[in-house]
Amino acid sequence: MKKNLLVLVLLIITSTIVFRNSFSFFFAQDDFLLINEFSQNNFITDIKNTFGLPKITHWRPMHNLYFLVSGNLFGKNYSLYHLLTFILHISVAFLTYKIIEKNTKNSRLALAAAFIYSVHSAHFVTLFWISGSATSIGFLFLVLSFYLYLQEKTRTSILSFVLSLLASEAMVIGAGLFFVYQFLFKDDGVLNAFTKRLILVTSTFVFIRFLFLTPQSTYNSYQVKIWPQIVTSTKYYLLRIAGFAEVSGDLIVSIALLGLLLFITINLARSLKSESNHKVATLGLSLIILGLFPFVFISNISAHYMNISVFGFAILIGFAISKLKPIKILTFLVIFLIISFFNVDKTYENHWVIQRSNLAQRYIQEIESFNVPERSTIIFNDNYISTSEEAYISLGTGKAIDFLFKGRNYQYCFTAFESCEEK
Repeated sequence: MKKNLLVLVLLIITSTIVFRNSFSFFFAQDDFLLINEFSQNNFITDIKNTFGLPKITHWRPMHNLYFLVSGNLFGKNYSLYHLLTFILHISVAFLTYKIIEKNTKNSRLALAAAFIYSVHSAHFVTLFWISGSATSIGFLFLVLSFYLYLQEKTRTSILSFVLSLLASEAMVIGAGLFFVYQFLFKDDGVLNAFTKRLILVTSTFVFIRFLFLTPQSTYNSYQVKIWPQIVTSTKYYLLRIAGFAEVSGDLIVSIALLGLLLFITINLARSLKSESNHKVATLGLSLIILGLFPFVFISNISAHYMNISVFGFAILIGFAISKLKPIKILTFLVIFLIISFFNVDKTYENHWVIQRSNLAQRYIQEIESFNVPERSTIIFNDNYISTSEEAYISLGTGKAIDFLFKGRNYQYCFTAFESCEEK
């Protein structure tokens, strides 16, 4: 119990250091849409919107539930939304520790893997963009499902897996985690009673979700492109998984990370030579590859889809350094922490989520400073702040006005999409 508490405190402190700016980060684009749709209406409407057919976004009931709860509890306090997402993130990191420790009986490996996962810069979008929490929620239920599976609690494991699918359809590929583990660590073959039920659940979800609960607009936005998309996407995702900054990476930091990765490669080779059991390393590598699909075929790319791959990367790193002396392990982890710290800060300066959030906040401040009278029509045209189209996206199609100025009955019009003269 004491050891678990110490691990949890360590993960909280180090993750806070890296992602500290997320707690003071304003709402951004889809946040306004989702909070309006799933909270602060009446209870019946919120429940109906949360679990009913999709209207404004993907059908993700568990993600919608996040907004139903947080929207009604936190209102306009964006810091508390980020705090809740951070708690979910830390929960995943701690479960990573418990899973690896249970499977390997190696506390060093488990702690290193959990540490790498918790401070990894690929989580930037998830922790800075409230709406990006879907994959984090989904992955939390996935790793919980896997942990329950290791404890042979198969019924609750299946239930948790279903919840992961209801949070994010991206977790469909997470079923592969169980098959890879079954193949590597179990003697009763890949197919058993549990994995057969897993196949049934996954195939049923895929059939219903993508045939009946996915609008054509989603397919238009997330188009599958084989060539040359796969080359560009694979390069992008592998760099993110390896820990390189998404935008504006610092040259010195990137060189330091390259040195760290070279050190890992050498130690991994040594470990594979000396260790008779390579299953843990194979598990990590398999999950890195597994997590790339189907995202390498989709035109929209974002590092926050890579939870499974980052999980695999963390396991692989933990395996590579677990046989080192404690001082060397500590040195490695501190260097990785510093690299993540600088990469997240660099990304913060230029990322599109940051830019659109800052833009939304600027418009809100302008409306407040001018003390616009109630029932006024606010026209967003191309101006010194942004284009009308950028305002439309950043303000969540205008839902930011409904959410932040509820009761003032403002109307709004974006000249990029309609004629505002008559209004």
